[in-house]
Amino acid sequence: MLNGMGHRLRAAGLWAILAFVTASPAAPQQTGQLDSGTFEHTLRGSFAGTETFALRMRGEDVVAVGRVTREGGPDALRALEVGVRLDGVGRPLRYELHTREGPPLHVVVNRTGSRLRVTTTDDEGERFTEFLARDLLILEREIAHHYYILARRLRESDDPRSAQLNVLVPSTGRTRPLRVRAFSRDTLTLEDERISSTRYALSIGGEETVLWVSSEDGRVLQVAIPERGWLATRVARP
Repeated sequence: MLNGMGHRLRAAGLWAILAFVTASPAAPQQTGQLDSGTFEHTLRGSFAGTETFALRMRGEDVVAVGRVTREGGPDALRALEVGVRLDGVGRPLRYELHTREGPPLHVVVNRTGSRLRVTTTDDEGERFTEFLARDLLILEREIAHHYYILARRLRESDDPRSAQLNVLVPSTGRTRPLRVRAFSRDTLTLEDERISSTRYALSIGGEETVLWVSSEDGRVLQVAIPERGWLATRVARP
């Protein structure tokens, strides 16, 4: 039964996820693009795949969809598709993730009142968990565009080091504390273009993560998790 389910999940397209995360009959229909592009992923210095994404306004909400295409063998990234809908202040309303190859994994998150309900389906079956939704960000660690709402929060803060945040990692169904250890001005060179940025040194569940955000428009430019040897760098801008 699970094998059949896994086939159906892998066959599902990005449009199905977009339909899921945008399903809200009361939502206004005004739309506008916030960002889109491509990140190149590397693992321990070797090319591992690409991530394409788009972020749009739908009414007052933010809708983000993305696809990670794995290359480089079994030690590289999983190939998956994701979609998330956030309210006007960045709180998650709906989320879906599914793998496109390899072991099937399907994660659905729905906000109900003050709680987030997580449904996870994999080779071991189906399970449910719930979390208090207050100030909880959804962040799949190795998906670069997921850092958009975090970047927005940090840019809006007078002192990002004072931020006391918690993130839900959907693929694990667990929450992790997030702290900003330091931030500084930096310059990145992307596709021969020098871009002024802010570099945030983060601790997520005790693991070092580095985030570079454009000083001009707040777009995520690069994300690194040094201990894993993982790096995502933007290679295309609209």
